[in-house]
Amino acid sequence: MRIRRFIPEDAIQASNLVKKGWLANSSYYSHESIKEQIEANSPENLIKKSKKVNYFVIAQKDKILGIGGYDKNKVHTFFVDPEYQRKSIGRKILQKVLSEAKKKHIKQLDAWSTFYAEKFYSSFGFKKIKVFTLQCKYSSIDFVLMRKELFSKNNLGG
Repeated sequence: MRIRRFIPEDAIQASNLVKKGWLANSSYYSHESIKEQIEANSPENLIKKSKKVNYFVIAQKDKILGIGGYDKNKVHTFFVDPEYQRKSIGRKILQKVLSEAKKKHIKQLDAWSTFYAEKFYSSFGFKKIKVFTLQCKYSSIDFVLMRKELFSKNNLGG
């Protein structure tokens, strides 16, 4: 397995992975809200977002097992293939995201966590700020806003 930067050729596989991840969360969210989140992460939309978001994928041979990224404020599109969860794939991607964000001197990152992933983010030191509702085109969806300080107030060097 290796972590590398997302390239446009990854978009179809990455989009299918996101779809699989949302469908695995179907007990937490409505059918309509899941459908909208899947559409928001279509191959075309992932390519468009990748112009502003630093995405990474973790792949084994030619199969993408996970995706995650960040911009100057937030962790984005963080998913691991449900068949490969609990195998440190998400951990490796998030470590890469946090390391790269620190190199860019980003002071804090937010994550819009699903209820399912809240414990995962907490294990990296993200603190729960609040639960909020994102209004989508045809539905709404609840996320847990979580935040991690990358540089402490006392030690801006990291």
